[in-house]
Amino acid sequence: MKRLLVGDVFEIDTPKGKAYLQHVFNNPDLVELIRVLPGIYEEQPQNLSELVHGKEEYLIHFPVKAAIKKKILRVIGNYDLPIGFVIPDKFRDCFDDSNGGGVYWQIVDYDSWQRQTFYELTDEQIKLSPWDIWNDTLLIERICQNWRLDKWK
Repeated sequence: MKRLLVGDVFEIDTPKGKAYLQHVFNNPDLVELIRVLPGIYEEQPQNLSELVHGKEEYLIHFPVKAAIKKKILRVIGNYDLPIGFVIPDKFRDCFDDSNGGGVYWQIVDYDSWQRQTFYELTDEQIKLSPWDIWNDTLLIERICQNWRLDKWK
């Protein structure tokens, strides 16, 4: 397998069509961080560069190297990250307190992994991507469900 590079774009098959992902960071403490690009397509978009340079749906940690080895992902090419893209310094995690406390959130600092708990999120916090590692089954399921940050819980 050739070396994984920031900017590599991948195609993944779903029951509804093809979806596209872009590698943005190799976190040595977790797995690769990817951008999940919008849409599901019957065929690869003619202007994939336009899709790649647009806004992603969300970021998620995903075992890219393992998925390539298992032929779950196909490398399509390498594209620059969108102008102005920066890896966020915060992510969010959702919990459901089974003791009657309801749903609460933790905002996780990406560098220190320190957490702050919130019972309601601001508009900015709602835009934070999940602090999680998804496998291919969950990623495909979420893509097919048109899963969105603003609809999460």
